[in-house]
Amino acid sequence: MDIELTREERQVIELLRTHKLSIKHLDEERRQMIRQFIEHLHHEKGISLTDMAKLVGNKTSGYMSWLARQLGIQPRDFEEARLAGIHTKVRKYERKPFDGTDEDKAYLLAFRHGDLSASVPFATAIRISMSTTHPAQADLFTSLFSPYGHVYKHPRYKKDTKTYEWNFSTILHESFGFLLDTRDKHREWIAADESRALSYVAGLIDAEGNVGVYPNARTTAITISIWNTDTELLEFCHRCLSQLGLKPLAPYLNKEVGTVTSKYHIVRRKDYYRVMIANFENSQSLIRRISLRHQEKLERSELALSIAKGELWENVKSRVQKLQDKFKQQRIQFVKEAEQEFLKKHPVNVTPPSFFPPQRPGFGSGMSSNENNSNQESRHPQLLGQLSCPWALTFVAQSYLVDALIRKRLISRGVTIA
Repeated sequence: MDIELTREERQVIELLRTHKLSIKHLDEERRQMIRQFIEHLHHEKGISLTDMAKLVGNKTSGYMSWLARQLGIQPRDFEEARLAGIHTKVRKYERKPFDGTDEDKAYLLAFRHGDLSASVPFATAIRISMSTTHPAQADLFTSLFSPYGHVYKHPRYKKDTKTYEWNFSTILHESFGFLLDTRDKHREWIAADESRALSYVAGLIDAEGNVGVYPNARTTAITISIWNTDTELLEFCHRCLSQLGLKPLAPYLNKEVGTVTSKYHIVRRKDYYRVMIANFENSQSLIRRISLRHQEKLERSELALSIAKGELWENVKSRVQKLQDKFKQQRIQFVKEAEQEFLKKHPVNVTPPSFFPPQRPGFGSGMSSNENNSNQESRHPQLLGQLSCPWALTFVAQSYLVDALIRKRLISRGVTIA
């Protein structure tokens, strides 16, 4: 952090860096030096306690807050400090207010209803996040929100599927509060205007929909589908599509609760419903009228519009397959990058087998000790990542040493241990 400090302030920082410093046992002169240092930076210069902790280097914001209270200093109001920090460039990223059109707002509402999580991390800020394995979805999230705030990207490991993905999030200005509203709040406003309705439908397709190009007997079919577990959301989507004259099929049950996914065999916890435009001409008509922003769906739309009604599937399937292969390879590479980044941040080192309790003969499944250790390692990649840290290794080693000493003493006293 670039802050100009006096010689006395640098001396205070060196004092605060002292290992096991006891503020209670300092003489009054040094306590007064620290008090003046905190009051000057925190109250006069507007530096947050978090940034002051970074300045010291080996302290946390919690310690600095505790230190301030010990010295009788009242920390500034959080909101005042946060806003002052932004405008004096102490904070890294500024949040800009929403300045889009009504159509942009309708699109964002649909994208939120289909694929985004929204919350309030603290006053006057909106947090938006999502996880994905599709680079096109990641690019869309970034293009939508990077003009208004910094987009954070982190790798993630999913325990249920044992796969990797990317998590994207951003902290937005309070003017994005409409993304926190209930799904039904803006429906009449959306339905009242054709351009807003088209933008909303586009957002739903980009989030939870698909432009399908399939064989239909010997010819080619084009469909538009949107899936969701919220039947009221799909009923509203059906209403918008009907008002646009596109004759959609009414929402119908597509995947029942209790069934399993085809790829990872995860049990579905809810019924999944589908709204669909099955007519060739109506599907192409909708594609021409909406502005999709998801790159994969844009390319599928371009392919769909290049097909004439009644065109033989034999003449189309190679183009469809080429596009599917392209998207698949992009996803594989994207997931691979997530895995590499995750393992870089959470290194999995080979740990000595003795760090896991040995499998006793006749207990459990009868697996050998080595097999058991291998299974525990595969089931707990995060645990191994923690054990790769020196302090964690020390703690585990000490635990097993104590256990061994206790067992030795019990055996010496004639106690039988199973």
